[in-house]
Amino acid sequence: MTLRALLIGLAGALFIAGLGYVNDWVLMLESFTSGSLLPVIVLGLMILAVLTVNPLLVRWRPSAAFRPAEIGLIVVLMMAACSIPGRGLMEQFCQVVAMPHHWNRITPGWKENKLLDYVPPRALVDPADYDNSVTRFITGSPQPSSRETTWLEDLSRTWGQVPWAAWHGPFTTWLPLIFLTAIASTCLALIVHRQWSSHEFLSYPIADFISTLTKREEGKSFASIFSNRLFWIGFGVVFLIRINNGLYVWFPDYLIPVRMSFSMSPFATVWPSIMKEEWGPALLNVQVFPLAIAFAFFMSSEIAFTLGVSQFLWVLFAIPMVNMGISLATDYGKGGWSGWQRAGSYVALGLMLLYTGRHYYRELLVRAVLFWRRHKPEDTNVWACRVLIVATVLLVVLVNRLGLDFPFAVLTVLLMLLGFVMVSRISAETGLFFIQPRWQPFGVLLAMFGSYAMDPQAIIICALVGVVLCIDQSQGLMPYLINGLKISENLKLTPSRVAGVTLGMYLVAVVAAIVIALCAIYNFGTPTQANWSFQRIPSMPFLAGHEELLRLKASGLLEQAEQLSWYEKLGRIHPKPNFVWAAGFGFVMVLVFSVLRLRLPWWPLHPVLFLLWATYPMAYMCHSFLMGWMIKEASVRFGGAQVYQKLRPLMVGIIAAEIMGALAFMIVGAIYFAHTGQPPVPYRYFPR
Repeated sequence: MTLRALLIGLAGALFIAGLGYVNDWVLMLESFTSGSLLPVIVLGLMILAVLTVNPLLVRWRPSAAFRPAEIGLIVVLMMAACSIPGRGLMEQFCQVVAMPHHWNRITPGWKENKLLDYVPPRALVDPADYDNSVTRFITGSPQPSSRETTWLEDLSRTWGQVPWAAWHGPFTTWLPLIFLTAIASTCLALIVHRQWSSHEFLSYPIADFISTLTKREEGKSFASIFSNRLFWIGFGVVFLIRINNGLYVWFPDYLIPVRMSFSMSPFATVWPSIMKEEWGPALLNVQVFPLAIAFAFFMSSEIAFTLGVSQFLWVLFAIPMVNMGISLATDYGKGGWSGWQRAGSYVALGLMLLYTGRHYYRELLVRAVLFWRRHKPEDTNVWACRVLIVATVLLVVLVNRLGLDFPFAVLTVLLMLLGFVMVSRISAETGLFFIQPRWQPFGVLLAMFGSYAMDPQAIIICALVGVVLCIDQSQGLMPYLINGLKISENLKLTPSRVAGVTLGMYLVAVVAAIVIALCAIYNFGTPTQANWSFQRIPSMPFLAGHEELLRLKASGLLEQAEQLSWYEKLGRIHPKPNFVWAAGFGFVMVLVFSVLRLRLPWWPLHPVLFLLWATYPMAYMCHSFLMGWMIKEASVRFGGAQVYQKLRPLMVGIIAAEIMGALAFMIVGAIYFAHTGQPPVPYRYFPR
């Protein structure tokens, strides 16, 4: 871990975290987090550096070239920073804290039922000076006259436009929760990484891909993969296709695109029931993603096949239920049949992972708690376990202090951490780079307990915690870090030291990101065209609470529900219809498939099926994963392991081409904006 690698990594991470919101929502350029767990801005610049910068340094002075471990550290820090600007935090944080006042003002039902009275006093921005704190948040501030000003004057004016006093309450309320969540995520990543990497030998396809591109022998200009002809064949073909198709979007009169999607909708005339199911039409729209095809080649055949047939199996399972009148519709927040089923599957797989690693986790917990019994030298994971326990307890205490009853606070925190762990597991085991759990802790708890046990105040507080800390578990810190720890291990870096540096970077970068985002918002206004962050997410807690409040009012039970103590609420649990069946189905099926997988070597399906099907990523990528599985099976069956190994560089080249194609349009788009002041026509071929 050299000083230059540390400084470059920290600078790159702060750039991504600090300017990510401005890039995505003020300038409206290609997102820094495009590619999700394969962030284009990080991996594209890494490939560019290992192909250009390092060879030049080797020619100039071999000792000056970046070593693989240095490149790995830079990549890990910058990847972890990608959890900040997107849905991991900044895409919605400021809006969740400020916009409820606006929607309350223009929504009569909210005002009539005084929904904002259920919010903890300091959880939202202070609306005392409404025009200054809320109106200017939406519209931006008046711009100065055209007279020339110095950059220092502009900076001072931008800083002064933010009503910092109105934001003091939200800072003191949410920053401790954000920091504790990051600490708990880092400790969890350290703890499970040893079990998954050293004991279960998971493949970590994303980390393996990055390590392949960075490893080089002493004295060589770059990694040996770049000397392989098949790598450049795969790279050249896919890169040219992407450049051609991207230029077609800009110049449709001069170019002919290479077709990457195919409609099979005429099959709906033969099987009309497929159009009744939410994800049925997507199954008939075949999207070809070379990125997914190549990654399927690196997965185990079992997992690649499971991902490939996931949506086919879902449609076959769902259509009879739809024909019987069972609603499978799922709201992103409150949930529904498929969301509750996935939540039950997450819990079941979490228990299975605890069971398979029971000896390691039990020993670690005993050594962490019984610290006076030192039979073995302590390692960093023992301290990680201790810090995790403290951070989790503090999270529960702070959520409880917001006004959420103790049992609900405990379950909220545990479900949030479970989501982070399971998404990390999916990425580490399958290499999937775009994941959507599509269930929220507050939706699960509301369905589990019912609105009488979980009154409107509990719903709103629990939902606020969820939309701030874990609205999209796949873009949290832990999934990025879990791949980062494997990269560190592959490149002979100490994972615990890398995790510590990454956590320190994250805490600083979060503060910088919030400050810069607020300065940009109060200067230019919040992006009203972004319905997700402008209306949908800030309204989600209150829409859920309002619906249940009206239901309780209509039945005359509102006052009784609000006066119950927490132990009385536990005695009045009334689950929502179909929740027990949905969650129970997911729970049981994961356990059954896990046992079948362990007992029957020929069993073809992985239990991850029930965590991923009926989600947007699988709906659009399943065809590509199935193609990748077919290519892998054909290469192994007809050519054996030797042909499979020979084709690996081809697939690495395809992945690299997809990333570099996206980086090319990201850079060109930024140059276009700098010259014209207008965002370019987007060409987005990453599935997201």
